[in-house]
Amino acid sequence: MDECGSDYAGTSTAESTSTAETSSSTGVETGNTSTSFSETTSNMDFGSSGASESYESNGGSNIVETSPCASKELAETAHTETKQSMITEYGMYMSNDQLEMLKSDETKEHLNVMSSETYIETFPKADLNVIGHCDSEGNIYMKDISPEVVEHVSTHETIHLCANRESYTAEDGTKVVVSGLRESRVSENGSIKDMNRGANEGFTELYTMRELENREKTESAYSIKAYSESRQWAERIEQLVGSDKTAAAYFGNEREAMEKEFNRLNDNNSSAWESFSKDIDTLEYSKNPKEMDEARSRLAKQYNTMVCNKYKS
Repeated sequence: MDECGSDYAGTSTAESTSTAETSSSTGVETGNTSTSFSETTSNMDFGSSGASESYESNGGSNIVETSPCASKELAETAHTETKQSMITEYGMYMSNDQLEMLKSDETKEHLNVMSSETYIETFPKADLNVIGHCDSEGNIYMKDISPEVVEHVSTHETIHLCANRESYTAEDGTKVVVSGLRESRVSENGSIKDMNRGANEGFTELYTMRELENREKTESAYSIKAYSESRQWAERIEQLVGSDKTAAAYFGNEREAMEKEFNRLNDNNSSAWESFSKDIDTLEYSKNPKEMDEARSRLAKQYNTMVCNKYKS
């Protein structure tokens, strides 16, 4: 395992589409594409976490075929610019090891843009609708669908890599993997507890959209959409809890401070954040409309409580 890979040991990221893609002979996807990002721990099957929120291209967007070299260059440029932006804005929260890794040009060598056919042949266990992923060693693989999608996916995945990452074994033998806000715990008997999955993706996509907009990459930012509801809730929570606390939780190792402030704004309810996280997961991963509507109702009520406590005289 190389130096870059060791920093990502124990986690992997998969992005799966929820509608079929039509592949041309050149490997460029055509038609409307619906995609979702999801992270899995390295000991799970490829894509086992299932589909996240749909990630759809807007109607009428043009798919432009590019050469493999041009797509790789585009992915590298997005990767490099995203790293630089995240270090400049959030480097104060990152560990020294994380900063050292992100400042290295070596990370570009781990970017791989390939045709759909090659991707499927290389990762036969992946669902056919998966368009890209980042493995436990920090290698990013993506299908060459269009310049806009390549730029969006490269930016999103790079922000995942910029997030706080930890991997350790607890005293009871439980393997703990942390990526941003997300924490996965795998016990010795194989049971898995996955926390803050949807909330983590919401904040990742919030940072992704801002980064693309700051680079004036409007078409890449808005030709597709991902985690719309989670992203909107992430922005609301950022405004109420404070962008400094949410950034320190995502890029640093200070989730406790964010959750404490969140709970305080919910009438000092110690389980408020846990409830919020579960409801966001329901919005992203449940296929039951009734469950999703009930989650939205609870979130709206919780938000109203937070606003009242935040701005009460």
